[in-house]
Amino acid sequence: MKMDHLEIKEKLEAIKQDLLNKMENPDLSSEEKANLQLSLMNYEYIIELADMNHFERGTRLP
Repeated sequence: MKMDHLEIKEKLEAIKQDLLNKMENPDLSSEEKANLQLSLMNYEYIIELADMNHFERGTRLP
């Protein structure tokens, strides 16, 4: 099943939003917050890569 760019981006953004919502929990430990922050950074990067791939803005190898 092939997904288009918007479907992929929507799914990634939904996961990112879920992580942001989890960050709002005042009962999280420092370690849990750090892990969530790393996951957020990873998803932001994945979204950026998906955009680059969709708009063909990456370095192409010969």
